[in-house]
Amino acid sequence: MKNVGIISWLCSGDEVLRYLTEKYLLGQKVKQRNKGYIQCYFDLFDENTSEWGGGIYSPLWTSSHYTLLELKYMEADYTHCYYQLGAQKVLDGLWFNKGKVSTSRYQDTCVSAMLVSILVYGRFDDTRINEIVDYLLAHQMTDGGWNCAWDSTTRKSKRSSFNTTICVLECFADYQKYGYDYRLKEIKNVIQRGQAYLLSRHLMYSLNTHKLAHPEFDQFFYPPRYKYDSFRALEYFVDSAISYDNRMYEALALITDQLDDGRIRTGKKHGGKTHFRLEKTKFGRFNTYRALKILKAYDYERFKRIVH
Repeated sequence: MKNVGIISWLCSGDEVLRYLTEKYLLGQKVKQRNKGYIQCYFDLFDENTSEWGGGIYSPLWTSSHYTLLELKYMEADYTHCYYQLGAQKVLDGLWFNKGKVSTSRYQDTCVSAMLVSILVYGRFDDTRINEIVDYLLAHQMTDGGWNCAWDSTTRKSKRSSFNTTICVLECFADYQKYGYDYRLKEIKNVIQRGQAYLLSRHLMYSLNTHKLAHPEFDQFFYPPRYKYDSFRALEYFVDSAISYDNRMYEALALITDQLDDGRIRTGKKHGGKTHFRLEKTKFGRFNTYRALKILKAYDYERFKRIVH
């Protein structure tokens, strides 16, 4: 495939890929329609239980929680009754008693953050969103990030987790994007510290060893679920309109090193149950779209050479 055909190749995939490509790579004003993958997900909604996959958070990854995250990324119509009913069920099931979901622990920080993203995308007006914001603000670690194990009785940690930190940063980005303003000034301050945490590690390295902090941090996963990789971090910085920083260099080089005629391989998948397989090809349209989106922001000359 020649580079000049990359955009056509992306648009020849699912309706979701056409929409995302036209909106974010071509800068066109397009309206998302509940077709393709989005309609497939809506078709799997159980009206009797207001759930997907027979559960709120599990089974992984067919539950309502993770299905809603995919619908959010694909920019499904948030006013659709299935999105609203599903998100309400997830809220009721995952956040109660101000987050004290068991006698010994609060709700996981990453789950709480992803829940906020789901709710604010759905434009929910519920005081429990404020409660979750309070919780997230109260438990930022001293190094600037977040960790689900802050209150663990068996593996309590004083260091932040890449996985949890990216979930919180994404949720606060969504919180601002969709016009929420409760404690917004404080949120902006903690965002800067969270971003600094990731950048200080060049998006993927251990602070102590300066080696890859996890074997998957240089891999490209779609959907990422709750898990971190440097690709996801770069996309977050692009979506947050953060200017290029030299500490992004190694992560950005991973993309350019793996481009093959402008395309990126489909990549690994996180183990678990899925509703259906999004892509069955060697090269992945989602990963390619995401790579080009990142290059458009941080290496525009390369982006132009690929798409023109």
